[in-house]
Amino acid sequence: MKYDLSTIGSALVDFTFSIDKAYEANLAKYEIPKGSMTLIDREDQETLINELIAMNISLDKACGGSGTNTTVAASLFGADCHMSCIVSDDDHGKFYIEDLLSNKVSHSNPPVSSNLSSGRCLVMVSPDAERTMCTNLGINSELSMNDINKETIKRSDYLFLEGYLVASPKGIEVCRNALEIAKEHETKVSISFSDPNIINAFRKDIKSLLEIQCDLIFCNEEEALAYAETDSVNNAFKLLKETSPNFLITQGSSGCIGFDGKNQIDIPGHKVEAIDSNGAGDMFAGAVLYCLSQGQSLEDGAKFGCYAASKVVSHVGPRLSKEEYKKIKVNYF
Repeated sequence: MKYDLSTIGSALVDFTFSIDKAYEANLAKYEIPKGSMTLIDREDQETLINELIAMNISLDKACGGSGTNTTVAASLFGADCHMSCIVSDDDHGKFYIEDLLSNKVSHSNPPVSSNLSSGRCLVMVSPDAERTMCTNLGINSELSMNDINKETIKRSDYLFLEGYLVASPKGIEVCRNALEIAKEHETKVSISFSDPNIINAFRKDIKSLLEIQCDLIFCNEEEALAYAETDSVNNAFKLLKETSPNFLITQGSSGCIGFDGKNQIDIPGHKVEAIDSNGAGDMFAGAVLYCLSQGQSLEDGAKFGCYAASKVVSHVGPRLSKEEYKKIKVNYF
């Protein structure tokens, strides 16, 4: 089968809590910076989750991970998608695979027996809609090329890699090998920067991957500035033009800017009351990749991406119901 999109990413189950300002201040006790992604061990994550549950804070549980959210969005908008990842043979792993398949995303490998648990991400949403994530990769740290469906990369229009993969040595190796396969078979490559902390910690590794092949970069403004090691958006823009023929920089409610290989892209945002920014970038990327799969321009994809992202931030959690994706598509097109 030919795919529009083949994704490699971390398989996570998201535990999302809406916290108040008092608990937000409590994050400093755990040395967790607000608004970023922090890798955390299983025990500390369990302590935080149990603490939040004990406070009777409502919990939303969903299949997640940046690459997963992007791929599910592209799939529900109408693209043919495949996800390569790894989960353990535990309740969370089974939950993840069932959710993936229910969203019409193909997956090749069954859960594996391991001493490591499936990955989880604790997402805490502040009153200002900022999200703070504490991720335990679990078995994701063992991801290898044995878990990657190489044939789908060869038969896809786009290979999509989430930046979080570079957080483990094995993840970097998987990205490198996947990029070489894509390059050999003329599969276009899109990479998401994912998080400024990832950029700052693994800048050298990310640059080495981009040098193999990259046709489209997704990042937000903070990630772009971190990558370019500058406080000037113009300087970051110039560096990205030298790095990839196409890129899009999201700017929250202000929309996005980018470059399509010939012309600058400047898309205004949509005014909405943001409740939760978690998943906005993933939704944006999924919407753009869907449009590209339909032969639309990058600029038109960015317009739809901004519209779709404005819908997910009005909702708690990184994803919407299947009906909402249909509604977004019908109302826009």
